[in-house]
Amino acid sequence: MEKYVRIGFVLTGLLTWIVMSAAFSALLQLVNPNWDFLLLGAQFTASDLLGLLSGVTVAVVLWFNEKVNRLGMEVGNELRNVTWPTWPETRVSTIVVLVTTLVVSLILGMFDALWGAITSAIYKL
Repeated sequence: MEKYVRIGFVLTGLLTWIVMSAAFSALLQLVNPNWDFLLLGAQFTASDLLGLLSGVTVAVVLWFNEKVNRLGMEVGNELRNVTWPTWPETRVSTIVVLVTTLVVSLILGMFDALWGAITSAIYKL
């Protein structure tokens, strides 16, 4: 289970890199576009470096934070106890949700049509 918690920390760092690179790029474009200069080719700019540093920082902080590690392990252990539905159960549940949605939307559509007819009749008086 610890392996999956560590993978989650790395994925969180990668997601932070992506989000923060875009945020730093927007910020640098707003403040001074010349500050977002190219570093390694046309695809790696200063904002990408700042985002990468943010992502690495987040991953390292999560990795070495004992409270976060304990919480991640507890969540992983609880997920082991979850009874996941089988494919036929999922299919039947999906069909039930779709049919229920259709029936409720038809009922609401009829109420809307009835209410529209009543208000039209009242306005014509």
